Order: sequence, then structure tokens, then C-alpha cells
Amino acid sequence: MTYVKVDVLKPGDNKGTGGDKKDKIIVFDWDDVLTNPARDAKGIVITGNLAFNPGAYMSKIYATQSSIKAGADSTGDPDAKGIEQSVDFEHPGDSVEIREFRANWMNKNIGIIIEKCSTEKKNLYGTPCAPLQMVFKSEDDKDKNKTTFTFKSTQKGPDVADYQGTTTFDTVNATVAADATSINLTTGEGRYQLTVGSAAIVDITTCTNAVAGMKFTLIGSGGTYPPAITGDDFVLANGTAWSGIAAAEITFECFKDGSSTWKFFERSRK
Repeated sequence: MTYVKVDVLKPGDNKGTGGDKKDKIIVFDWDDVLTNPARDAKGIVITGNLAFNPGAYMSKIYATQSSIKAGADSTGDPDAKGIEQSVDFEHPGDSVEIREFRANWMNKNIGIIIEKCSTEKKNLYGTPCAPLQMVFKSEDDKDKNKTTFTFKSTQKGPDVADYQGTTTFDTVNATVAADATSINLTTGEGRYQLTVGSAAIVDITTCTNAVAGMKFTLIGSGGTYPPAITGDDFVLANGTAWSGIAAAEITFECFKDGSSTWKFFERSRK
């Protein structure tokens, strides 16, 4: 279904307030992306997961929270308009690590994810065909010692995406023990590595320490007895069971359906 013109009314809960951004900017190289999930028919929402080439992953960089500024601007002549995106922030100090970041991320085709503090919302800036590229200014004087980063679109492209997939870093959130029937989500949104069963295929039936709206990805173990998900507190797309074979992944979103009960809705799988 394509976009249908609808009313866009005033949002509630003082949505125009600034800030509300986590102080870790997530960056990745589009050239490292193996699979880029498609946007939905209306052009903004991405429900699938960004998948990376072997050995590649996202990175985090600290940003002074009050300095984070991100946006999108329409530009171009009549009948030739497009959108250019930008992300600006400051990083304090001049450590070796930040200088290495500056040196090694220049001229890269970059994507950036900025997470909200009050919700599970993640805004994705840049696309494979309209990536961001970095410029910076380093200052070290009597008043300050910082680097100011600016990431801008290399050309016109689509608007900022609402990324509903999970993030991929060099380590997983946690490794789930063999034969476990429950996933402990205490480490939050991200990726959880499953472990092959010891003597039989075991069904995972539920999760603990969930947070409403949180999304998490389970990574298959492979092996003779890979864990499985067939139902229970998991709501599977089309009711199709999932097997944690090697390289398999499945992503769920947490939904509290009672005072102390939960459902976990499938959002994507591979």
C-alpha cells in the first residue's frame, strides 16, 4: 500500500521539546552492509535488520548530549527536489582514539543511528545511495579541547528513516545457555546468541525482564540440536515455527498484554 494523504494533527506529550537523545552516536560504513532492509511502502519505516559482512559491525562514539543536532532539509529546483540529511555533534578531548576515528572515517560512506532516551525510537540517517560523509574541526585552546563533527549527505535522497531493527556491535548482549527455555533480556535491546542443545532440540517459550516496545534479535546456534521457537509467548508471523540453525536470526518486539504477562511479536527473520 502506498502513501494515502491523511491529516497530520498536533502530537501530544509535548513532542516539540528538544534533546531526548542518547549520548552514544551509532555509526557504520555502508560498504560493510551485506543486506539493507527495504523501507515500507510509505517510505519511512524499516522493520528489518541491517545485516553486515563477516567481521563488520556498528560502532559507538560519545557525543556531548547538548551538542547533538540532526535534521533533514528539502532542496532543489521545482520538480527536482530531494532531501539532504545532516548530523552534528561535539566530542570532548583529543585522545588517540578520537584522532584515529577522525583519520579513519574520512571519505567513508556512513550511516548514523541516533536513539531516543524516552522511547525505543531509532532514527537512521543516510542511505547506501545517499550516504553521509564526515568533516570535522578540532580545537584546543584556553577555553576548550574538543572535536566538532559534521556528517552530511553526499547527494539528495529520501527522508530520515524510522529504523525498527536491532543494532549490531562487535559483541552480543548476552549468550543464552544451552537448553534454556527463557531469554533474560536484562541487558536490553540488541542481539542474543543462542547455544546448541546438549541432547535434544529445546523450545524457547518466553522471556524475562522485558521492556514494552523493546526489540531484540536471537541468533541461531546451528549444530545438531538448535533451539527452536514454535509459539507460547512468541507470536510468529503466519504461525511459522523458527529453528535456530546456523546464520538464522529472528527479531521480536515486546508487548505487555497484562499486569505481568508479555507477548513477543515477530518483526523479521532470516
